[in-house]
Amino acid sequence: MTKTKNYKLGKNLFKTYFKPVGKGYEIGFTFKGRNFFTSNFVNKTEATKWWSYYNKEITSFSKKYWLSNKMPFMWYVNFMNNHMYKTYYSWLDKVFDKHEAAFQSAYNKDFKQFLKFKNHAGVEKPTQKSPYFRKVG
Repeated sequence: MTKTKNYKLGKNLFKTYFKPVGKGYEIGFTFKGRNFFTSNFVNKTEATKWWSYYNKEITSFSKKYWLSNKMPFMWYVNFMNNHMYKTYYSWLDKVFDKHEAAFQSAYNKDFKQFLKFKNHAGVEKPTQKSPYFRKVG
């Protein structure tokens, strides 16, 4: 299920890839067989969203930050690499913020329900040890 896309910058060929690795997914780009950028995901849905965003970002990078003949090519590749990592971590922050908000909301709802159970007449804190988590083995 490996996906690849090729990009040319002048006479230089870059390859982006999306492949399953272990129980997760890896997305990155290579140039002349050398891996320059790697991102990892556990969730396929998030990996697919990043793959789409990532490939758009590569073309927009080259339009915004053009390569001149007077620039060292490998410096430009490293510049693009650093830009992609900055973009990746910014994108992850947004995704994590959404997860944090969703789980905070779910926790708040469950906590309110717990307080209702706790304050309900006849519901007392257990006195025996069995209802608590304890390490076994």
